Amino acid sequence: MLTEQQTTEFEASGLLKVESLVSKEAIRLARTAILSRFEVFNCSRNGEWLLADRPRLSWPEKGYSAKQIGNQIEDVEQLLNEPGIRPIVDDLLGGVDLDWQMFKRPQILVTLPNKGDWFLPSDGWHVDIPRLANGCRAGVQVFILLDEIKPQGGGTLAVSGSLRLLNDGDFIRSRDVIKRLKAHPFFHELMRVRHRALDEVAKTESSMPSGEKIDLDVIELTGGPGDVYFMDTRVIHSAAPNVREQPRMMATHRFISRDTVKEILANQRPV
Repeated sequence: MLTEQQTTEFEASGLLKVESLVSKEAIRLARTAILSRFEVFNCSRNGEWLLADRPRLSWPEKGYSAKQIGNQIEDVEQLLNEPGIRPIVDDLLGGVDLDWQMFKRPQILVTLPNKGDWFLPSDGWHVDIPRLANGCRAGVQVFILLDEIKPQGGGTLAVSGSLRLLNDGDFIRSRDVIKRLKAHPFFHELMRVRHRALDEVAKTESSMPSGEKIDLDVIELTGGPGDVYFMDTRVIHSAAPNVREQPRMMATHRFISRDTVKEILANQRPV
């Protein structure tokens, strides 16, 4: 499914964008199903947003939680059965057996418009999966764009290249990954203050103990409906404000291997 260039890009950055991977009909069905859930909040009607008279929210307010919206939506779950997605996931994970218990279904990501100017957040940076002791890829997270997402429109932010840090033979819990990275110059600057623009945190070349160079850069996940981003679960990422008129609407899912779940469970600390 993937070209050599795409594979090389993913290995270096942890991110891969494939345009128009999901069919227009599948996107239409998922989008309509999600919008129908917002009718009870008087935010939509007949498959269209009704937000003109609603005050904008202050970040980090996004509007409504996944629990309020509800994630068990058949047309959203069917997105994962689109013919282009699983072959790429299997390619990136080497065809391993997948676990379907930790992440059972896709998650809906909707950010209603925020007031004020856009800024690059200093907090909220995280990973969802621990670093594995073997230093290998734990999984792949997909982001399926259900509408056009323009720059500063709430697209998820990801630190390209961050998957290549902290793969030094230790099992590192998700929250401890961020604690360790705060000492790194790039992340110290990123997490220290809010920035008004992406270019206020300069792209950085970092050195590995082996002398290998790593390019670190903040990437905003933007594009059109049907575009899909594939992200290594080791990539540091964050939600972002949406100062556009249009809500940000994505579906995301984490594909992880059974061996990953076994290692996570084996390293859980007693409560």
